[in-house]
Amino acid sequence: MICPSCSHPTPEGAAFCPSCGHALPTAGARGDERRVVTELFADVVGFTGFAERRDPEQVKRLIDGCFQRLAADIDHHGGRVDKFLGDGVLALFGAPTAHEDDAERGVRTGLAMQATADAYATEVGVPIRLRVGVSTGEVLVGALRAGGDYTALGDVVNLASRLQTEAPPGGVLVGSATYLATRGLIAYEPAGTLTVRGRTESVETWLAGEPLALPGSRRVGRRFPLVGRDEELSTLVAAAGLAVTRFRPLVVAIEGEGGMGKSRLAEEMADAVAEKHGATTVAGRCLPYGETTPLAPMAFALRPLLGLSEEGVPTHAEVEGAVRQFGAELPPPAERVVDAVLHLFRGATPLAGI
Repeated sequence: MICPSCSHPTPEGAAFCPSCGHALPTAGARGDERRVVTELFADVVGFTGFAERRDPEQVKRLIDGCFQRLAADIDHHGGRVDKFLGDGVLALFGAPTAHEDDAERGVRTGLAMQATADAYATEVGVPIRLRVGVSTGEVLVGALRAGGDYTALGDVVNLASRLQTEAPPGGVLVGSATYLATRGLIAYEPAGTLTVRGRTESVETWLAGEPLALPGSRRVGRRFPLVGRDEELSTLVAAAGLAVTRFRPLVVAIEGEGGMGKSRLAEEMADAVAEKHGATTVAGRCLPYGETTPLAPMAFALRPLLGLSEEGVPTHAEVEGAVRQFGAELPPPAERVVDAVLHLFRGATPLAGI
């Protein structure tokens, strides 16, 4: 069982979670929850004809190898394999653990799975291709009383299956809710209107393309006035004022549940300190998934400050020019500064392996 409070795995028969102490429901009495989730449905194209021409053991071996790689993509992006359905896989993003970017994770996973399937097809010499459908909406998650595992039930699951059916081989087709949650982060092409049997309303669909931003980037939208955070904001601005007047560094940690407005509060603090003290503000970011290093947030923060591009490893000359813009006549140790900055961007320096 997964703890409904902290999502930590619990031992069988435990009455309380060993991680957070939350009381656990008794066996067979696990409570259902309403959740906004993103469902991903992926299916192998032409599996019936593929299986007809091959020995069952060969089919199982090939499909096992493919699904093992696809499941790794789902896990890498923080999703959960809901179930395998013959030649298809259903994945869940947002339950039991919710993220603020579950829709984006679902679409990125679909794109990653297409690349994985192409690489696997080349490796084994078999023309394996996928169709992927992604939908977002409210479901009821829990275990079926008939003895089923933890799963999601709702129209979102049916829509994901229908989107998968309509997706082109090698494509990722998404519904309107997923599109609205990820536009500006993923490139899309309109794919027309889909009429789903049993639904009273048709569904607008889009075909996903390449990501437009790094994982974890926040979509810029309308900025409404900040309400109900006067005390927190004044505390932060006063603390920053002490750092400025006493020439001391300051680190502030803002903690809270997802969607509580932590990022917005930090932005308001930065704007207020910049206006009051003439401060320059930069922002680092920890990637929620993907290849990264412990120094990555510092590199993210320095890129715009030094006028470097958002992606890629800058050259030694680019970093040296960017560093020297802060002082026309830097002493010889400036080369050490250049090496240190280039090391943050994972460039080749004497600091490699430090």
